[in-house]
Amino acid sequence: MFSSIFSPYSINVLTNQISISFLLYSYLIPFFTAISFGTFLFIKNKKLSVVYLFILCITFSTFIFLDLMNWLPFADAVITMSCWSVVDIFSTSFFILSYWFLYSFIKDHDLPLWQKIATACTLLPTLVVTALSININTFYAPSPMPLDNTLNANYLSLLELAYILLVVTFTIVEYVKERDSGNKKKIFLVGAGVFVFLFIFFFAYVIVNFILTMGLFDLAKTPGFVYNISLYALLGMPILLGFLGYLIAKYQAFDVKLIKSIVYMITLMVILFIGLFLV
Repeated sequence: MFSSIFSPYSINVLTNQISISFLLYSYLIPFFTAISFGTFLFIKNKKLSVVYLFILCITFSTFIFLDLMNWLPFADAVITMSCWSVVDIFSTSFFILSYWFLYSFIKDHDLPLWQKIATACTLLPTLVVTALSININTFYAPSPMPLDNTLNANYLSLLELAYILLVVTFTIVEYVKERDSGNKKKIFLVGAGVFVFLFIFFFAYVIVNFILTMGLFDLAKTPGFVYNISLYALLGMPILLGFLGYLIAKYQAFDVKLIKSIVYMITLMVILFIGLFLV
């Protein structure tokens, strides 16, 4: 098995689909920044908003890991189908957790029970569809490339859009209600960060689903190339963490000491800057 993991054929198939440097950059940078940032804050502070952010980062990183498995040269049909079939659970979860984090950060307390139940229930259709194995109904041959169920993909897109609108609406309402100028800036920054994170992810996958559904330019016949667009969906996480890092540095959000947050922000910016030259 291991002799064929990185065989010349497997590598050629992968390199013909996507730049290896960009593939690694788009997955590994968001993965490690999310894990390190979330863990750093969780160690320093156990506030509810930090706990939600930590769970969000872990959930997002799990999504990245499962999605990355579909690109690796040794990903056979079993691995591809297994990973791809459950990623929707994690993508839906971090949209929910993003709102929970935003609410707890701005309000400085947990969501009302009815909101928690209502938002958590939006995950149920995804769990059911995944359990019944109807989220993927097509398998592209000869390559191990499963294609999403169009109805399920449309539902997920509408759900993600609903959460984006919820984030925008909640941020605007809280911004207008707040009288303190410093707190208004905090609300704007955290709301903008969460919005950019979710919107980039949503928009990238909407483009992919639209191309596959409409069959534009015959790209649907080569889904491996179409899914290259989805790599950009992951780049919203470092942007969100940049917003949060600025909040820490400027306003000492999460009660984190200033000097450590500055060091972390510099490190994060250096990593991102270097990555641009590796792509």
